[in-house]
Amino acid sequence: MSRTEMKLLAEFSVPAMAMGVIAALGAGVLALVAGQPAGWAVITGLALGVPIALLGAGYSCLVAIEKFPIGVFTPAGLYWLVGFPLAMLVQASVTEWLVTGTPGLPEGPLWQFLAYNAFLSMGFAIGFLWSHEYLGRHWWPRIQDHNPYAARSVEEYVGLAVVMREREEATARARREKKARKASQAQAIPKRS
Repeated sequence: MSRTEMKLLAEFSVPAMAMGVIAALGAGVLALVAGQPAGWAVITGLALGVPIALLGAGYSCLVAIEKFPIGVFTPAGLYWLVGFPLAMLVQASVTEWLVTGTPGLPEGPLWQFLAYNAFLSMGFAIGFLWSHEYLGRHWWPRIQDHNPYAARSVEEYVGLAVVMREREEATARARREKKARKASQAQAIPKRS
């Protein structure tokens, strides 16, 4: 993979990496609200935000190279089923390492920690996918002139919008025709006196 291609993929992945920034801010603010010192809150935020940003960029690259279809939940859900627990494990380990001086795993059985976070990952995947698509629809048209990954994604969205418009028009047309048939049948039935 060339350096130029890597830059294009990184540029395409900006919406996904933004989710890492949002996760970092959320984790940091929650740590502050919980009464942690500001330094610990920054560590907590970065320890979660960096893995989420990197995993988000990985997801976005898989969309860009057409390994995952754009806007489909199942691949995103499966990706985050593995990725989210790993990000949470990194966050827990790095935070403990930086705060106590020794790396460690969360207390209790590791499988319980991973299973719990896998359960939470579905909610995260829904939010991630929605945010990725929402931010992407605003970002990718801006870069589509020089970024072929963005151009292809915008083209897919335009195609999807055309299909949806045609489907809506066909449904409306069918409703009008059905209503007209019912009206003509009602007029054709003689009224009894």
